[in-house]
Amino acid sequence: MSLLLSPLVSDDATRDSAGQGTRPGLGALIGAACLPAVASYLAAAVALAILTAAGGADISVAGVARLGAVGWLAAHHVPLIIQGAPLGVLPLLPTLLLGALVARGAAGVAGRSGITQPVDAGWVAATIAGTHGVTGAVLALVATPATITADPAQAAVGCALVAGIAAGLGLLRPCGLLPAALRHAPGWVQPGLEAGLWGLAMALGAGFGTVLLALVVSAPEAVEMSGPDVASAVGLIILSIGYLPNAAIAGLSWLAGPGLSVGALSISPVAVHAGPVPAVPLLAALPQGPVQPWWGAVLAVPLLIGAAVGRRCLAAGQDRSERLRVLAVAATSLAVGSSVLGALAGGQLGTAAFDPVDVPYGVLAAALLAATLLGGAPATLLPFRGRSETPVDLPEPDVSDSGVNDAAPPELHSSAAPEGADSSAVEFGNGGAEGH
Repeated sequence: MSLLLSPLVSDDATRDSAGQGTRPGLGALIGAACLPAVASYLAAAVALAILTAAGGADISVAGVARLGAVGWLAAHHVPLIIQGAPLGVLPLLPTLLLGALVARGAAGVAGRSGITQPVDAGWVAATIAGTHGVTGAVLALVATPATITADPAQAAVGCALVAGIAAGLGLLRPCGLLPAALRHAPGWVQPGLEAGLWGLAMALGAGFGTVLLALVVSAPEAVEMSGPDVASAVGLIILSIGYLPNAAIAGLSWLAGPGLSVGALSISPVAVHAGPVPAVPLLAALPQGPVQPWWGAVLAVPLLIGAAVGRRCLAAGQDRSERLRVLAVAATSLAVGSSVLGALAGGQLGTAAFDPVDVPYGVLAAALLAATLLGGAPATLLPFRGRSETPVDLPEPDVSDSGVNDAAPPELHSSAAPEGADSSAVEFGNGGAEGH
């Protein structure tokens, strides 16, 4: 306060009063980390209690608390071992909801503390990540049921990683992390990243639409897989909703060509190998019959998405080589993003016929990279039609014999040259004098 009241204010005080270089207190950071952690823990406990009750099992308050720990670890994508069988394919919807809570909390801390510097954002993200990491290790050690275990070291790393990434995303805009990271990068990198993320969102939307269409077509099978009573149906529907993001990624992999596999079952637009699937309504969307003749047409969808990405690259300007560089960055970011999502969508599922659930993320990345480049290159090489570069037809100047432009403003013609002055020394219309 003495610095703020002093008539001579230093540069450091000026930065602090402007909200630059300040750091929130430890209590604010721990609060930002604990609030989404507690909220997600309670939500996981309620959801798993509903699923357990739907299965007809009795559960105590202590049992609900332990199930909440299991759900919290699963929301951080920590692999579990249930009665000796590994469960690595975990629902991504709880992870997305948890990430949104953490990102919102981190952004709130930045807004209340006036943080605008990327360096100070690291303190916020590190504190949130550390709090989640320690909590995950403690829960894995002492809070899970006897039949469900998790590796404490893996829990600490996984929880810290998920929370740290989510906090970084929440601080991305208020702290200017992206401009700071790309400060020394060429000007075509950021447009390429934006176009690639936009294309990835379109691709995931196409995968999600494919899953919904398959569920509508397979509605009788989905109802049959919902269980014999209402309680079982509610539990299985909640479970299916949690896995919808995984299904959208698998649908994208099917559209791109690599397909997916669940144990012995493997499907792609060109081949199907039948096999058993778990009795979950969402999995009714998996085709079990022979390949249909029209399935090959879906391979055009990634090419169309690539063409749309290429059209966005036209905004890079008239230079075609620069637009191609933007397209290359966009295709690479789309491919890398799909590869990461494909790795998260699959995993181990017990040790029986359903293991593993696999989305071949390496092949998926290569397929989307090729499709984006093939579909986007023709669109990127089209003639540029930016508004700012459109030529404007200007009227030709009408130059009279006296050397004065008739199109000049009237006040320029109304003044005559002073007596005795050389009238040819000044030329108003053309910017020069005739005869010189």
